[in-house]
Amino acid sequence: MADINHIQLIGYLTEDIEVRDLQSGMQVTDLNIQVKSQYLKDGGEKAYSTSFHTVTVWGQSAGFLSQYARRGSQVYVSGRLKTDSWEDNQGKKRYKTKVVADAFGGVILLDPKTPLAPIEETYSVSGGLNRVDALGNITKDLELRKTPGGRSVVNFSIATNRTWKDKESGEKKEEAEFHNIVAWGDLAEDAEKILKKGHRVFISGALTNRSWETPTGEKRYTTEIIADEVHALGHTSESLAEPRGKDAGGENDVPRESSAGGDSSENIPEIQYTSEIKPEDLPF
Repeated sequence: MADINHIQLIGYLTEDIEVRDLQSGMQVTDLNIQVKSQYLKDGGEKAYSTSFHTVTVWGQSAGFLSQYARRGSQVYVSGRLKTDSWEDNQGKKRYKTKVVADAFGGVILLDPKTPLAPIEETYSVSGGLNRVDALGNITKDLELRKTPGGRSVVNFSIATNRTWKDKESGEKKEEAEFHNIVAWGDLAEDAEKILKKGHRVFISGALTNRSWETPTGEKRYTTEIIADEVHALGHTSESLAEPRGKDAGGENDVPRESSAGGDSSENIPEIQYTSEIKPEDLPF
C-alpha cells in the first residue's frame, strides 16, 4: 500500500553553495533555504511567517547549482522529508529533519537573466511556497488540548513507508519516516473525534521548525507539519453505501468497492515512535 511523503518549497538561498565529492564520484550539497509564506490569522488578517529548511541535493543537480546559484538565489524544491538521528557527546539521541530533493527536477533555479525589482510583501503573490503532502498511518490516538487562550490543538504523528531497490545489491529495502502533525481550531476538534491509532490519513500543510526550553533548561527542537487539511481515508461513503437500482442509473452505476485498510488496524503492526519530542513537553 503506497504512502505519500512529498514537500514543495519556493524560497531563497541563505548561503553560497559548497559541493562535496564522495569517493564514489557522486556530488552532494546541502542548501539552506529561507521561505516566507502568507497565512491568515484567526480574525482573517493576513500575516507572513518565515521558516528555514535544509535541502540535500545529489548528483548533477548539485554540480549545476554550485556553478549558477548563489546566496539570495530563488529556487523551487520538490522532494521528501527525511529525519536523521544520532547521539550527542552526552549519549542523548538527537534528531534533525531535512528535505531530500528529487533526483530529477528536484531543484529548479528561478533567477531570471535580467534581475527583477523586489516585490512588496504586502502582495498576496509575493510569498514563497511551503507545502507538504503526507499519506500514512497514525501512530497513536489523538489528544485534544486547549491553549491558555482557549484555542483547540492536537499533536499527533503519522508514519510513511518508502520502498526502493538497492542499485548495488538489487535487494528491496524499506524505511519509515515519522512526521509530527499539529492541527488547530475546528480542524483539531474534528480530527480528534474521528481519527484513531492505525487509521490511514492524508495531511496537507506547511513545514515549520521551532525550539523551546524544558523546565530543566534543556534546549529542545522539533519539526512539525501545521495541517490545514486532514482527510480520513478508507471510510465508507453513506451516499454510496447501497447500489442504485436500474431506474436510478442502469448500466452506468458506480460499482461498490470494499474499503481495505480504513478503520481496521488489525493488519497494521504497532509502530514504535521513539522521537524525543513528546506532546507533554510542548510549551502549551
